[in-house]
Amino acid sequence: MKHHIPEKYKKYFNTRVLTVAGICLLLAAAVITNVIVNNQDKSGKTTRTAQLTASGSDVKAVSAVAEQTGGFFASYREERDNVRTQELAYLDAIVSQGADGETLNEAQKQKLDLINCMEVELTVENLVRGKGFDDVIVSMHAGSVNVIVGADTLNDEQVAQILDIVLRETGESAENVKISTAM
Repeated sequence: MKHHIPEKYKKYFNTRVLTVAGICLLLAAAVITNVIVNNQDKSGKTTRTAQLTASGSDVKAVSAVAEQTGGFFASYREERDNVRTQELAYLDAIVSQGADGETLNEAQKQKLDLINCMEVELTVENLVRGKGFDDVIVSMHAGSVNVIVGADTLNDEQVAQILDIVLRETGESAENVKISTAM
């Protein structure tokens, strides 16, 4: 039985669009698989870090587990770099595959946005480290910035310093910034 696609929908079912949709699905599957694999220890059980929320005594437990696995900050950076490398590779594949103009422009825009985000995160991390913090992670997404500082506690002045750097470098508003400690 042959299906008939109305003429007005045929433009949505061309090979390029379907290829881009397939690549997007593969990207999503790779990211999900990466998260699942990295949240499992050698015995196949989900690690305590993935199960805990970042509040109260759970923060101490997260820190203890992170120290055992080579450091929370190093692990986070490695994971972030791996995911970003995969995202850039998928966007490069879309660009090199010769997608239609609109898809090509969108892929290039996403790639530039991702590269800009990486640059701003690195700048903010280095500026916050310059204020005397041993380690910092900054994670930016559309409309939000998360800052995790390697300190037991933060006083109001320290929070204000970090917030000032984040606001200046990212252009985000204060309500979109979350600052927390990993200790």
